[in-house]
Formats: sequence, structure tokens, C-alpha cells
Amino acid sequence: MTQEERHIIENLFEHWTYVGEKAGLITTAPRYKAVIPDGSDWPKRVFEVAGPEELALIAAQIKAGALPDAVTFTESQAMEYEHTLSSAGFEVKMRLQGMIIYLRENPPAEESGDVQFSLVTAATEAAVFADIAAQSFNYRVDGAIVARLLHQEDKIKVFTGTYKGAAACCGVIYYDNNGNAGLHFIGTLPDFRGKGLAAAMTTRLLRECVADGKRYCVLHASKAGLPIYSRLGFEPVKEVITYALSL
Repeated sequence: MTQEERHIIENLFEHWTYVGEKAGLITTAPRYKAVIPDGSDWPKRVFEVAGPEELALIAAQIKAGALPDAVTFTESQAMEYEHTLSSAGFEVKMRLQGMIIYLRENPPAEESGDVQFSLVTAATEAAVFADIAAQSFNYRVDGAIVARLLHQEDKIKVFTGTYKGAAACCGVIYYDNNGNAGLHFIGTLPDFRGKGLAAAMTTRLLRECVADGKRYCVLHASKAGLPIYSRLGFEPVKEVITYALSL
């Protein structure tokens, strides 16, 4: 695994761990972790699986309803575990492109004046963020979990953006223990897509990262987001792959 791939997956897994701990939803087994929210699809994952020998046990726990049916790996691990994953009954559920940007070599552009950004600081604002995220990604997001992450700006910053006075987009920065930044939950409401809001939110988050002295920033992109982030200077590394049981 390259250092760039390690930066991407470690930020993601540490982010999920942090959210799970703050919300009281983390399960830490000796050789894997899981976040199991009630009434929310985020962050509903099994991750940090220590080796392929754990997969049969994890599959049994999923079938018993004790773990989420979503197990995430970075691409190098997924390829290494490919045979065991298949034997345990797992198949690919989702692929996202891991990406990285070197901020000193690629400083972010000036912000667009069309979008007004706000740092989320109150539970009512967290509920607005959760609603934008849920509609953007088409899964359930609990505003109460988001509210548990507020006022911890040395680790995590939660933003919403308004366009012509209407709440329209969202995004999160997570600063990991390695000193790297990760961008998460960059979403735009369906009615506001095609107006450059995802790029504007990403630019704002990158400027925050630069102001906070970060050199590297990572994210994992959908196919729709890939060209946006590429134009902003992000480079593809390896995929982040989530598996589910083929029931």
C-alpha cells in the first residue's frame, strides 16, 4: 500500500471512529470496528478489519443482525482478500475513488461569491445539515449525531452553504491524528445541482485546510464527483470499496 493510499483510508476510518465515539455508537472488537447507528445510515459500517480470517465471523454477525451489512476496505486490501471475501459470501456494493491533493503545490482558488458558507454551531443547524446530506446522498442522516460533532473545530468542521438565500449544500472537514485533512459529506440538494455548488463548497473547505496549516487533503469521490475534484487539483489514488453479503 502506498503512503497516499494509506493517508486516504486512515483518514476515513479515523473519521468514522471519531463520529462513532462521540455519538456513543462504536463497537470495537479485537480485529475490527463497527459503527451501528439506530435510525441512520451514516456512518453504518464495519471497517479496520485486521485480516481475511475475520470475514467468516463478520458474515455470521451480519446475518444475525449484530453488524451492518457494509464492510469497507481500501483497494489494496480488497484485492488481497478477494478470494476470502467471495468465499464468505460478500460482493461489491459500492466503489468510490480515493483522491489526494497537495495543498502547497495546488493552493485553492478564491471563493465564489454566489454561495454563502456557515460553520454549523447549533443543533438546529445540524438538523439542516442532516436534511441536505440525506437528500444529497439518498440515505438517512441523523441530525442528533451531527450535533455531537459541533464545537470541536480542532478535529472536525461542519459546514452548510446557501444559494440565493436557500440552504443548498453541505460539507465536512476531518483532521486526523497524522495531521492530514479529509473532506467528507460534500453534497448538493437535487434542485441546486449544475450550479457549481459542490466545487464552491470544496474550495471553501480547502481554504480552511490551508488556513489551518494542512499540506495533504484527501477524499473519496463518486463517479459524478470525480471530474469536479480533478478540476480542483485532486489526483486519483486507489478505490475505497464497500462489500455487502450476496443474500
